[in-house]
Amino acid sequence: MILLSIFLMSCAKEIPSEFEGMKPYYMNRNDLRIVAQLPPQTIENAGKILWHNQYLFLVDLNKGIHVIDMRDTLQPQKISFLRIPGNKDVTSQNNRLYCDNGPDLLVFDISQINNIVLIERIQNVFQPSEFTPPDYNGYFECANYTNEQWLIGWRKEMITNPKCRK
Repeated sequence: MILLSIFLMSCAKEIPSEFEGMKPYYMNRNDLRIVAQLPPQTIENAGKILWHNQYLFLVDLNKGIHVIDMRDTLQPQKISFLRIPGNKDVTSQNNRLYCDNGPDLLVFDISQINNIVLIERIQNVFQPSEFTPPDYNGYFECANYTNEQWLIGWRKEMITNPKCRK
């Protein structure tokens, strides 16, 4: 019995101290709050979509919202990109666009689509909701939200002695 248990212990795999896994990346909350309407950008990680009047608002997860003119559905035209770090959700009502900006709720006036204006910011409405990398199984560096930073994504990197696994 003793020899069998020694044999089984020698077969246990040791987890290496450093290997490729997912690592959270953060943005300083002051930088997170810098929003702007920019020229059209490349869509990288499409999320939710919203149809308002003749326009499509397409969330690019944690980056912002693409504004697309859909008056001619056979030839959609990208109008602009709303840079909104930490954005994952969007809705609208009465020419107002409502979206998240990390912990904050933003309200934009979209009555002039080429000149979208931020009209209100309500701070600290949302709690952190992302603590694990989406669609990932394996070891990762644990997320750590603070008053100074907000998690805005995950990167595949070399990590050392990770404490979290999914």
